[in-house]
Amino acid sequence: MHSDHSVYCAQGPKHLPSLKNGSLDGLSFVFKDLFDVEGYVTGAGNPAWLKTHDAASKTSPLILKLLSQGAECLGRVQTDELAYSLNGVNIHYGTPVNPIAEGCLPGGSSSGSAVAVAQGDVDFSIGTDTGGSVRVPASYCGLFGLRPTLGKLSLEHCFSLATSFDTAGVFGRELSTIEQVYPVLSSVEKHAGSTQDLPPQTLILDSTLSALMGQERIEQIVRWSEHSGVSIIKADLLKDAGYSLEQLSLLFRKIQGFEIIAEHSEWLEQWQHTLDTPIQERVEWSRTLTTSDYQDAKQQQATFSSWLEQTLVENSAMLVMPTTPGGPPKLNMPDAELAQYRSDLMGLTSIAGLSGTPQLHIPMKGLSLGPCGVSLLGVKHSEHSLIQTAKLLIEGAR
Repeated sequence: MHSDHSVYCAQGPKHLPSLKNGSLDGLSFVFKDLFDVEGYVTGAGNPAWLKTHDAASKTSPLILKLLSQGAECLGRVQTDELAYSLNGVNIHYGTPVNPIAEGCLPGGSSSGSAVAVAQGDVDFSIGTDTGGSVRVPASYCGLFGLRPTLGKLSLEHCFSLATSFDTAGVFGRELSTIEQVYPVLSSVEKHAGSTQDLPPQTLILDSTLSALMGQERIEQIVRWSEHSGVSIIKADLLKDAGYSLEQLSLLFRKIQGFEIIAEHSEWLEQWQHTLDTPIQERVEWSRTLTTSDYQDAKQQQATFSSWLEQTLVENSAMLVMPTTPGGPPKLNMPDAELAQYRSDLMGLTSIAGLSGTPQLHIPMKGLSLGPCGVSLLGVKHSEHSLIQTAKLLIEGAR
């Protein structure tokens, strides 16, 4: 399987044995080409990055945690260049084939992480999510995907794109795998009696978000709720608070862009020409952002984050929302159409990014849109509750 360099990285490692027995015995995984492994070069999806950086001196703590609990690593997998795309396209190594949606994008930037799991190579994978890079490929490839609370999982010895938003995340074909793997990654034991561990009785379907969900998905989530005992209420939260998805997307992109230039300006000055054209264009736009733009955006982010957290706490609720505007775009989708899709998509993904809250993608089967689904988004540190609520919904549908 390692011969497919659109999925697997040639520089390796191709195999890391488990270090000892544990709760993940018998499970296999791959990791995105942003995580370091001692003695190997992290390539960040770009050959110039690969050749201009030295081998890592230490291994990512997340990889070590997995190996120390019995999991076996079957390789390093591809990412969009510098993780700065949601498509899953890489002009240098090729675009991984979406195994469940022929002729469609696999989603990125954690493209290899999603495809390796979707095609059955491994049981689970780890990726990163700055602007949607776990949630989007999970949706396009029919997987469960968890973006945890900002800062919940260690990003030591990992490539950084934008520190305000970077998170590690996990993919699995089954929710039970996410439930098994996530506690190992987080190393946080459940606190007895914590309200964050109790599934809320209410899901909020916001009108701004449901406008991008489509009738099929709305009907399916309503059926799930009716059979699971988890209620859904419709509300105009974002609209009443004066937020639009376009506004949130722009706010996110300003912070992300400024931080990318701040972190990587020296390398980009010399090697930006090696990046795919759309990524170069994003870099150029990011260069126009000022410190004042950034500071203003950070203040707006703090206000939004506080508002969302307070709203969810007051209602003892989670948001139920479309992870993506629809199924995976076709590989040959016209540029203008793809740009509009990306704009809608980033409006959706920016909510968890700006608020630092966890989001869990739940795939839905049999939709005319193709592979896609819905997400649950909860208050910070509610990962366990997200998983348990998703279990209730899925089991209620059976």
